[in-house]
Amino acid sequence: MTTAARSLLLQLQLALLFVLVACISVFVPSVFLLCGCSTLVLMAFSLALMLYFSDHIIDPDTRRYLVTVSGLIVLWVTLRGAKYIAFEETEVIARHIWYLYYVPALLIPLFSLFTALSVGKREWRVRPKTIRFAVVFTGLLIALILTNDLHGLVFRFAPGFAGWDADYTHGPVFPVVYLWILLLTIGVFYILLSRCRLSASRKLVWIPLLPVLFGVTYLVLYTLDLWPRIHGNLFGEFPEAVCFSLAGIWLGLIRIGLIPSNAGYGRLFELSSLAAQIADRSYRVIYRSGNAAPLSREQMASSSDVLLEENTRVHRKPVAGGYVYWQDDIAELNRLNGELREVGETLAEEASLLRLKNELAEQRARIEAKTRVYDVIAEQVLPQSRRIDALCAQAQADPALYAQNMKTVCLLAVYIKRYANLSLLAAEHEEIAEGELFLAVSESLRWVREMGIPALETPPEQAQPIPSRRALQVYALFETILESALPSLTGLQVSFRGGTLRIAAEGGEIPLPQGCDAQLETEGGVSYVRIPLREAGAPV
Repeated sequence: MTTAARSLLLQLQLALLFVLVACISVFVPSVFLLCGCSTLVLMAFSLALMLYFSDHIIDPDTRRYLVTVSGLIVLWVTLRGAKYIAFEETEVIARHIWYLYYVPALLIPLFSLFTALSVGKREWRVRPKTIRFAVVFTGLLIALILTNDLHGLVFRFAPGFAGWDADYTHGPVFPVVYLWILLLTIGVFYILLSRCRLSASRKLVWIPLLPVLFGVTYLVLYTLDLWPRIHGNLFGEFPEAVCFSLAGIWLGLIRIGLIPSNAGYGRLFELSSLAAQIADRSYRVIYRSGNAAPLSREQMASSSDVLLEENTRVHRKPVAGGYVYWQDDIAELNRLNGELREVGETLAEEASLLRLKNELAEQRARIEAKTRVYDVIAEQVLPQSRRIDALCAQAQADPALYAQNMKTVCLLAVYIKRYANLSLLAAEHEEIAEGELFLAVSESLRWVREMGIPALETPPEQAQPIPSRRALQVYALFETILESALPSLTGLQVSFRGGTLRIAAEGGEIPLPQGCDAQLETEGGVSYVRIPLREAGAPV
């Protein structure tokens, strides 16, 4: 619906409301509780008009003047009710209340002029003398009306004010009052048109002029006593005609845009490039912009964002009385997300390759470390390996030596195996359990017993960790002592006591390698060797 159509519909609604109030005033019986129906309807309309101005006008000065205009209409309606309901039988009071009609009748066009002057006040200037003249002249006319009983320049009555409410004539000031009201009204339209910069609003100025035409016609016919009457009563009293004319003027001016307001939401949504819409709590669309896509009830009821298509997302937010929906073009966001995914995949591939490279490097390092350990092991057990080769060759040459040589080979092989195990543990741990050394010694003694030599081992009472390097030295020294004692060895006892490996060997004297830290004592054909499990000065 266009702005002109909406404005004409508003004027039609006001005209129908005026007819309704006039019918109530004419046809409702003048009895208790019914005689003031038209006044109550008019009062409710005036208060609604005041609230509308207070809520919809943007500029504070314009809003203040329009609220004052609507307040004067409320005063006028109140005076009308007081005259016809409360003081109808008290002629003096009723007549002066009738005079008071013209206070709001003259102040309303004056404050309407102030309203027009407040619109675009930064762009248009009025001389202060003109404003002062308007105020003083309006005040003079009000004073002449209120003191009419003294001079009769506005209304003239029969002697003794007999039949004053119906039998009176107008004095010379009365036409001046109407002319002044008309001039102020013309000034309002002239100022508003002069300040308006919107050609569309200027073209529609004839719409708020319709209630002006009605008001002028009513005043002329009312003054000439030609306005239609029903059952002797005017079809629409003077206050009703003026109130609805003023409402039509100001609401029409607001609707066509001559008075800035925040009521043009429908037009705003029509012109807005934002794809948005507002719906009530029943999901009935109230406003929708031209490029907003229709939404289903399920989509509107969704508490989360709705994806209409790949690049269009609809957001929802609760507002007073309903919900607001707006569309968001996420094409650029999708493009960036796609690029980020590609970059992420590339980085993931590079990270995977880097991880594999690191794993390969770690594996290579572990292999190299193990290789170095194996090289060290091979170097340390080289004498035993050579002796095994020699024993095997000797047994092959002389089968009679096979059984004895194989027992020695097994003893040497056990040493190689156990030394390799201890070396691998030492490569991964700085300390190893004392029990690991005991197991190595114990397995060597088992093959000593297989050779027919009594051998006994005593485990440690409380196993303690010992340095890995020292465990290898102790086991290698034990093997050296054992191999040197084998030709004459008749008995062997090994024990772990107080952090020392103790060896008691029966047979010939046991030579100790030079530079070792073992202690040797010989007594009665028995050699006693003590090998500390920790180097001198090492913490226990």
